[in-house]
Amino acid sequence: MDFVDKCDAFGVKMGEKLMELKKSYKGFVVWMICFLVCCFGGAFLGIENAELATRITMNVMTLSIAILTYMIYRNGYIYWYTGITYEEAAAVSEERRKKYAWKSFKLFGIFALVYLVITIILHMCHVHFWVDLVFGTLALIVVAVRTIWFKL
Repeated sequence: MDFVDKCDAFGVKMGEKLMELKKSYKGFVVWMICFLVCCFGGAFLGIENAELATRITMNVMTLSIAILTYMIYRNGYIYWYTGITYEEAAAVSEERRKKYAWKSFKLFGIFALVYLVITIILHMCHVHFWVDLVFGTLALIVVAVRTIWFKL
């Protein structure tokens, strides 16, 4: 008996406990509202230095994305990601959903921390904010594209 005989169509091992997955987007909606409030709320903080305000906003955005990936990891709502349907997510075990979500959380979390350190260094060195704005945007695209290869 080989591995194929012991698994179903989604690769779930026979006898592996499937945790019921509720379909809900409430957490995502709450995150989106908080994301918008934090990003646009920065304009009302009264920071006179436009470069500092831009750096803070960019870091809030990258940290928010890392928080979203943590929420997905914590709750197993991997169907919030594009490319995975609710049915596909519900058909696999909680362990497989968490393993899949952990990869994205780890990648976006590392990116958020690295970007924070880089923006602090660039600000202290008086480098123009366009450098970290362009770097952050390109790096975020690379990180997002990298997650495409993750398999459930």
